[in-house]
Amino acid sequence: MVRYVNDPYFVENILQDVFIKIFKNLDSYDSEKGAFSTWSNTIAIRESLNHLRKKRLDFIPLDNVHLDFTGNLDPLLANMEAEELLALIKKIPAKYQVIFNMYEIDGYSHKEIAEIINITKSSSRSYLSRAKKMTQQEIGFCVN
Repeated sequence: MVRYVNDPYFVENILQDVFIKIFKNLDSYDSEKGAFSTWSNTIAIRESLNHLRKKRLDFIPLDNVHLDFTGNLDPLLANMEAEELLALIKKIPAKYQVIFNMYEIDGYSHKEIAEIINITKSSSRSYLSRAKKMTQQEIGFCVN
């Protein structure tokens, strides 16, 4: 949740909502479909996204936008600690953070992201590409 919502006050409220949802829906958990941690993590991510929707974090279609991202973050990321990367990600705009976190960290596909956030798959890819470019620029500033 902290990767999605930066304000500790709201994180505490969301966490409370997550625990309530888990408790109320415990009978719907099916261990044959996946691990409890995966199920509860999905609830936490969706509650975080619901909070962002309430704050009117709007995603605009980016289907026809040309992006000039040719860099590869992997070598740079390999040498970074998780805390350093999360701090860099928090410096980019919230809607880009959401897509980056969902795709790169939580493992959602562009199709899943598109369905959850109600955007197109190509918009999801565009947001991710921009997020990577912004993160790459932040890394460049940190290295210099």
